[in-house]
Amino acid sequence: ACPQSAPQPPLQDGNDPDPYVKTYLLPDPQKTTKRKTKVARKTCNPTYNEMLVYDGIPRGDLEQRELRLSVLSEEGFWENILLGEVGIRLRDLDLAQEKMGWFALGSRGHGTL
Repeated sequence: ACPQSAPQPPLQDGNDPDPYVKTYLLPDPQKTTKRKTKVARKTCNPTYNEMLVYDGIPRGDLEQRELRLSVLSEEGFWENILLGEVGIRLRDLDLAQEKMGWFALGSRGHGTL
């Protein structure tokens, strides 16, 4: 089970999720910038070390976009469950430097960071 400090278990049945991360550079009407990690099985504390590379997009264009990062739980034949998401304005980052850090995940409808 997930840590007791969590307000409620991520899944309604009380089981640990099978989380994965999906990212988009918004706006992206054709969803050509979608990236997805592998699924981590039965964990509330997954670790992902993924490099996001967007070749062919000029830096000026990147700085006008938002990286939308969503954490979902894979649920087989049913619709996957959104565990949390965050929007990261790329103009707030130094794109010439590697970025490592923590971002608080919220639910759909919360503001972006």
